[in-house]
Amino acid sequence: MMGFALIATLILAIHSTPDTPQWPGEYASLKVLNNFVTELYSSSAEPGKQQEFLNPRTGWVFITSKGASPIFLDDRKEPVVWRQYPDSGDQEAMLHLKEGRHHFRVEGSSPVPITIRTMPELAYCYYPASPHIAPFGPYDWAFVSRHVLPHVNTLITGGGATPEEFEQWRCEGRQWIANASLPGLSQKTAPSADDVFAEWAKNAGVTQSGYAGMIVDEFLGSSKEHYAAWTSAFLRLIARPEFSEKTFYAWSITIFEQPQGLEFCKLLMNSGHRFAWEVYRREEQTLEKAKERLAQTLSQKFAEWRTALPGVEGRMMLTLGYLCAPPETLNLNPGVDYNVFMDMQFNLLANDPAFWNLYGVMEYSASYADEESLRWAHKLFRHYCIEGHRTPLTHDPYILDHLKNPDFAVGLKKWRVKAAEKGSIRPCEKKDFSWLQGRYPKTTIGDQFCVMKRSSKGQNRISQTIHDLEPGRLYSVKMISADLTQLDKQQTLGMHIEIKKAERFPAFSIQSAYPSCYNHTSGPYDCQHPAWFNFHREVFKAIGRSAKLVISDQGCVPGQEIAFNFIEVQPFHAP
Repeated sequence: MMGFALIATLILAIHSTPDTPQWPGEYASLKVLNNFVTELYSSSAEPGKQQEFLNPRTGWVFITSKGASPIFLDDRKEPVVWRQYPDSGDQEAMLHLKEGRHHFRVEGSSPVPITIRTMPELAYCYYPASPHIAPFGPYDWAFVSRHVLPHVNTLITGGGATPEEFEQWRCEGRQWIANASLPGLSQKTAPSADDVFAEWAKNAGVTQSGYAGMIVDEFLGSSKEHYAAWTSAFLRLIARPEFSEKTFYAWSITIFEQPQGLEFCKLLMNSGHRFAWEVYRREEQTLEKAKERLAQTLSQKFAEWRTALPGVEGRMMLTLGYLCAPPETLNLNPGVDYNVFMDMQFNLLANDPAFWNLYGVMEYSASYADEESLRWAHKLFRHYCIEGHRTPLTHDPYILDHLKNPDFAVGLKKWRVKAAEKGSIRPCEKKDFSWLQGRYPKTTIGDQFCVMKRSSKGQNRISQTIHDLEPGRLYSVKMISADLTQLDKQQTLGMHIEIKKAERFPAFSIQSAYPSCYNHTSGPYDCQHPAWFNFHREVFKAIGRSAKLVISDQGCVPGQEIAFNFIEVQPFHAP
C-alpha cells in the first residue's frame, strides 16, 4: 500500500501551483495564504489606539483575538460580538465588510493579539435539519453550535429556527438566507410570471426583516418560456423596496451553456446577485481517476463559467455535496475513503488559480450527511477557508485497503465462509439494488451482494481479517442490509457485526431502517412504495495492526434471506 506521506504529496502536487495570484494596486503587499484567505492584520493591538487594515474586496472578514477585550470596528458604536471557538477558547467574529480601508480600536489595559483575514461566504444548508438516518441526529442548535456554527457565517433555512436562535446569529453579524422553490421547474408548460412572482414575494427572505435574502432551488436546463417567466419575476422582485438590501441566490447547474440560461446569468450577475453552482462528485475507483475527474468537472468547468461570465467568481457560491449517507449518497464505493475525497475537493479549490477570489462555498445538504462527515466537512471549512492552509487536512490514503472485496463484486472471494447448511450463504446480483440503496448517480457498483438464508440449524457467518490498522486509532465498519423476500417491509434486521481483537465503542454504534430515496425508482419501488434497508455502523479502537471482522445472521428468523454489502472499514473522526 502506498505510504500516507506519498499520498499527501501526490494530492498536494496535483492541486497546488507556484503561481499564487496576488491582489492588484494598493492591495499587492497583502499576504495571500490561499485562494480563500488573505492576511489583513496580525499583531498585538495597543488598547485605545486606532489600527488600520485594508480589505481587498467586498466580502466576509474573519477577526480573532486571544482575549475577550471589546473591539470597535470603523465607526460602529457597539463592539464586535464575539463567539468563542470551542477548540482553542479564542474569541472570533465574522463580518461582511466593504472593500477598502478600515480601522478598529481595542479597549482594555494591555496589548491584545488580533488577527484579521479575508474568508469566503461559508454557508450551512439547512438549519434546522433532521438526518434521514435518525440515530445520526438530532442536528439541533446544540449540535451545530459545537460542530458547525464556529466555521460558517451564513445559515440557510426553510423555517423552524427559534426567534432566540435567529437573533443570536444576526447579532454576531452573520446572516440568514431563506430557501425558496422555483415554480414551474418540474412542469413541461412554463409558469406565468405572475405565479412565480407571487410565490417568491411571500417568502420569508423577502417579507421578514433580518433575512439577508433568499436562495431558489433550482435553475436547470429549461425552455425559453420558462426562463422568460423566471426573468420577469426576478426583475419585479429585485425592484421591490423591501428587497433592495437583500440578495437573490440561484442554485443552478451550468445553465450558461443554454442561450436563455446565459442571458439569465448575465442579468443576475449584472444586478449584483449570486449563483450557487451545484457540483456533486461521486467517488472514483482510483486516485488518479478521482484527480482527473475533479480537474474536468471543477477546474475546467469553472474556467468555462469565467469565460462566459467574466468576474463570475465574485458572485459564485460553489456547492459541493455532503451526500454521504443513505438514502442518497456519493459515498458509493466501500474501497474509497469519502472523507479523503472531500479533502481533495477543498484542496483543489484552495490552490488552483481557477478558483482565485471565489466568493463562497457550501455543502448540500445536512439531512443527507452522516454526523461524522458533517463534522469533518466543517473542519475542512476551517482548515482551508478560515486558517488558509494549502496542505491536506488528512494524510490518510484515498484507497481503503483494510478489506478485500468489500462489496462482493467478485462473489465471496477473500471471505471465509461458515454456512449453517449447504447453500445458506451465496453471492447474488440484482439490477438496481445499489440505486435503491441510495448510491448516486446511478451505477452498477453495489448490484452484487452476499445473501445469508437463516437456517434452523444455526447461524451463518463470514469473516475476514482487517489489515493495516494503526494501534490506538478509531475506525468504523459500515454495512447496508435488506430482507430480499420482504424488501417493502420496514423492519430492524438481526444481522450482527463483530470485531474481534479490538475495543468496541458502542456509543457510536448505529443500526437504522430507512426507505429508498423518493426519486430512486425501480420496478415496483417508488416514492409511494419504497424499498427498505438497514444501515449499520460499528466503531472500534484498534489494539493491533489487524483485527477480525465477523458478520452473521444470528438475530434473524429462520427462513429470512438477508442481502448485504458495502462493508466499509475506514478511519473514524470522533467528536
